[in-house]
Amino acid sequence: MRQDREHPLYYLDAETLLVATYVWVDDELKALQTQGFKLPPKQRHQKATLAELLTLAIFLLLQGQDLAKGYLAAKTTLKAYFPSLPHLSRFYRVLQKAQGLLAHLAIRLSGGQGLLQVVDLKPIPLAHGHRVHGLSLPEAAVGVGPLGAFGGYVLMPVMNERGLFFRWALLPGNARETWGRDLVADLPAVLGDRGFRWVQGVKTPPYRARGGRLVETGWRGWMGKVRNWIETRFSVMVRSLGLHRIEARSYWGLVDRINLILVVHNLIRSRVLLRMAGVEL
Repeated sequence: MRQDREHPLYYLDAETLLVATYVWVDDELKALQTQGFKLPPKQRHQKATLAELLTLAIFLLLQGQDLAKGYLAAKTTLKAYFPSLPHLSRFYRVLQKAQGLLAHLAIRLSGGQGLLQVVDLKPIPLAHGHRVHGLSLPEAAVGVGPLGAFGGYVLMPVMNERGLFFRWALLPGNARETWGRDLVADLPAVLGDRGFRWVQGVKTPPYRARGGRLVETGWRGWMGKVRNWIETRFSVMVRSLGLHRIEARSYWGLVDRINLILVVHNLIRSRVLLRMAGVEL
């Protein structure tokens, strides 16, 4: 199996992928209930189960669809699998109530911190141009990303050596690397770019101080290749999972969308669905 083709749609048809996703979600929810984890309460008059709605949300992201458009289309095209889907607004409310559960699922998929960790910042633009001044979400701020000024937030995730995200924080758009020092304070071996040189415990490439003096940090050549892995994971979340096109109207709606994207990313990277379908042993 080619390492650069990890997405399950390379190997599974849509129906098999949908069934495998539902089996995984349902098994995980039952396991959490057995362990005493409290699931979000059922919404009033909610007919579709939590497992069905989470399955549909994950399936739409795996297909690269917009969540709203894909959900509205699924009420017709997937009616045989989901006969009692609620209104779109109720679907969003269920996801918002399940944002803590989604985070828990992403962490379970990651397998923990591992032996080596990588940290970086990823801008999440919610507005550009003159619209940045009309942003009313709490703690949203104007920052500068690869495409220029933007209004919104930045995601600060920590990845283990397996390419899975096990810890993250959502910070204002103008955040600096030092704002997330608590996120990596207890981790033993963390790699970051030069922006993290003021964060204790993070190893960074050599940098130049004022006056042009080169400050050595003990950086090795192989560390640069490992640190670049996180850029590849960011590309997957942007290109395939829509991290760059989140349209949130509330802070907690934004949080649940990010948690959902992290779940789907870890689900792809861990290849759990491929093993369930018998494609990979």
